[in-house]
Amino acid sequence: MKSMLLWFLLLMTTAPVFAEISSYAGKVVIIPVGEDDLSSRARFEFMSRTLERCTKEGAEGVIFDLDTPGGLLWDTVELMMTDLQKLKPRSFAYVNPRALSAGAMIAVATDGIYMAPTSSVGAASPVYGTGQEMGDAERAKMNSATMGMARAVAKRKGHNPAVIEAMIDMGKELKVNGKTLDSKKEILTLDADQATEQVDGKPLFAKAIVKTLDEIKTAEKLSGSSVVAMPTFFENVAIWVTAYASLLILIGVAGGYLEMKMPGFGLPGCLSVAAFALFFFGHYVAGSLVGQETAVAAGIFVLGLVFILLEVLVFPGTLIPGILGFICVMTALVYTMSGWEMAAPALPGGTESGTSAFNLSVYALGLRNFAIGIVGAAVAVLVAAHYLPETLPFRRMMLTTTAGGSLESTPAMTATRQVQVGDTGRAISALRPYGTVQFGDHRLESMIEGGYLQSGSDVRIREIQGSRILVEEIKTDSGGDTLPV
Repeated sequence: MKSMLLWFLLLMTTAPVFAEISSYAGKVVIIPVGEDDLSSRARFEFMSRTLERCTKEGAEGVIFDLDTPGGLLWDTVELMMTDLQKLKPRSFAYVNPRALSAGAMIAVATDGIYMAPTSSVGAASPVYGTGQEMGDAERAKMNSATMGMARAVAKRKGHNPAVIEAMIDMGKELKVNGKTLDSKKEILTLDADQATEQVDGKPLFAKAIVKTLDEIKTAEKLSGSSVVAMPTFFENVAIWVTAYASLLILIGVAGGYLEMKMPGFGLPGCLSVAAFALFFFGHYVAGSLVGQETAVAAGIFVLGLVFILLEVLVFPGTLIPGILGFICVMTALVYTMSGWEMAAPALPGGTESGTSAFNLSVYALGLRNFAIGIVGAAVAVLVAAHYLPETLPFRRMMLTTTAGGSLESTPAMTATRQVQVGDTGRAISALRPYGTVQFGDHRLESMIEGGYLQSGSDVRIREIQGSRILVEEIKTDSGGDTLPV
């Protein structure tokens, strides 16, 4: 376990050092934006670092190769209003073949937009990722804020702000050359021909229709060689971790629970530590945790584990430590997956475009992943409790570590023949739910269903199921009779 923790700390301290060796100097950097990329915070962090590197190393230009249905609003706002505005090389967007919602907002934040022959761009009205409907007042507030930010970027980059406004707000009407492209009953989405239509000598939205990225380079007189920006190894790890965070929570919780039910530190415990270490490391690299946030989130998580262990091992049945532990663990994991809601960033040299406010919807993804992980872990534990005790590897592990002998010296089936239903004994170790019980001259592996039993408790055999001995606690009443609990 110590070696795993040291490995984790080493990765945390060295991760930012790993980067691509080749330089972007004088090159045209292509950033692919695929179907799921704008739904991953780790992918946004990768794009942000790539743009920063393009400026630092002196790239000639940056082209976003867009094929996306949209994604996360506030991460898109951060990219378009901060990262793209700080970028020194010229930037371009290639709608190939679609740039919807967040994709359209990224396009309008570049210096030039180009369309593939069969392509579409628009439909940028904000929606909840959960599918929840917005109220009228909330919709108006969200559209107003989003339009304000997009309008500021469009003006700065020389695009027609009325177009992006019509893409965001259904209430905006757009007429071009006497034709109504968008009524007040629709949200604007443009095809390639509409996007490149000339209005007063200027293109409505995009400069031209092109078939390849090389045509964009020719049109913009970009002479540098093309290089596709690819995530580093650790950035790929971060992208994977953020995409499958609920699976890591499932493995971590289920492994930890099974480890507490079995003495020693075995495979379930190792899997649990590895899953949670990878969870925090991946989100650290993804940018969800920065600076002292990493230590704070990890500290709250560890504190939660301590409370849970106190509930299980020291104060079973008191509930308070367990509830506090669950709250701490949930807070650390959800916060790590979500991060704080930030104010909309200001344009360089401009004024703030938004205000800071706590928004519960920001944590919807984290809460969903946590719920999926917990429910999945509960199902995994139930399946394990039902099937694992009957498997030979599980019986071997339990008999060897708990009963203090080997499978050869204490075979499971032989042990059950030494006792019968109704025999009484005393627990000489805690039953969680497995433990060791003294039946006369025999010390046998036994199990109590539905709970925990302290060492020294009197028990009676309730049932024998193959190799399993199921017991129940017995107590003595005031008259001296023994009663099952």
